[in-house]
Amino acid sequence: MNISFAIMRIAAATNSLLFGLFYDIIIIMITYKHFLSELKKSELLPVYLLAGPEEYLKEECIKIIKGRLFTPGDLVEMNLQVIYGDTNQAVTIINACKAMPFGAKKKLVIVKNFSKLSKEDKTQLTPYLSSPTIHTCLILITEKIEKDVVHDGCQVVNFYSLYESEVNDWIGQQVQKYKKKIRTDASRLLVSKVGTGLSGLSSEIEKLCLFVGKKEHIETIDVTEVVSNNREANIFELMDAIGQKRAQQALKALNDLLSQKEEPVKILFMITRHLRNIFKLKFLQKQGIPTAQIWKTLKINWPAQQTSLLKQAEFHQEQDLRNVFTLLLETDISLKSQDPKLYYIVMEVLIFRLCQKEG
Repeated sequence: MNISFAIMRIAAATNSLLFGLFYDIIIIMITYKHFLSELKKSELLPVYLLAGPEEYLKEECIKIIKGRLFTPGDLVEMNLQVIYGDTNQAVTIINACKAMPFGAKKKLVIVKNFSKLSKEDKTQLTPYLSSPTIHTCLILITEKIEKDVVHDGCQVVNFYSLYESEVNDWIGQQVQKYKKKIRTDASRLLVSKVGTGLSGLSSEIEKLCLFVGKKEHIETIDVTEVVSNNREANIFELMDAIGQKRAQQALKALNDLLSQKEEPVKILFMITRHLRNIFKLKFLQKQGIPTAQIWKTLKINWPAQQTSLLKQAEFHQEQDLRNVFTLLLETDISLKSQDPKLYYIVMEVLIFRLCQKEG
């Protein structure tokens, strides 16, 4: 595959500095923050495509949609249908959407694993998406943008994995719901132990707020006593090992993640984002951008992470990183086309190739 073409495909995914992730389309989409704002003040649209890896935020937005769609007294159970793309066909989705609501003004149809719907079924779904019924709100949930099913009436929302600085802001917002505050160092320690996955963080935040009782502030000592390292920490071990080209450590971290049922696609996304940050760092350094400005651009505020990234950048050459993005794209395609039993082999081969020493 031509390198420049591969980079162009990757760059179309997000509005980041240079690289996005695997979407070979150019399409207008909004972030979840914009989406939350729109949900509070705008009329609901008939079709939403919720794409990206952050499932927790998707569920939060679906709760808001349900609150907007149904009123007290509505027969929600009769008007809410969840369909799975890997076990159903287009006709099931279309029939569910066209069926009139009963005991409510509107219906809500949610299609999970939409990307696993067959190509033929997506084609069959296109006419409905071009002219959806007004009495149904259809939500399509997927990891990637489905350009063939996006139409004028479909709102595309990008639920990307949050950067650490955004996660710390999110943590602050969550503890406020319990009428608490959290120290900056405590928030950073929490992320270092749990990772940036919002579902895991939400659970730990609830435990922390219960633990501190009447105390207003959550301190580092509270995080140390309550929060144990969990599997999310392994993803950072994996990324650091890849960044320093330590194959054996990377394979061990990969094995731990997969044995704990972590999704290979999510692991691949995190690896890609990490290597993208290394590429951006080297690119900006080459342009003579001041270090402080580089960290603002990358949205990396934690000194330990900055030091680690600088060290890892020494193991990589710019041209080699360009080639790496083609490899990551090929792995993404392979994961989506291979038997799940082969996932470990696909990821293992990727790790070996990423950890190869140059020269």
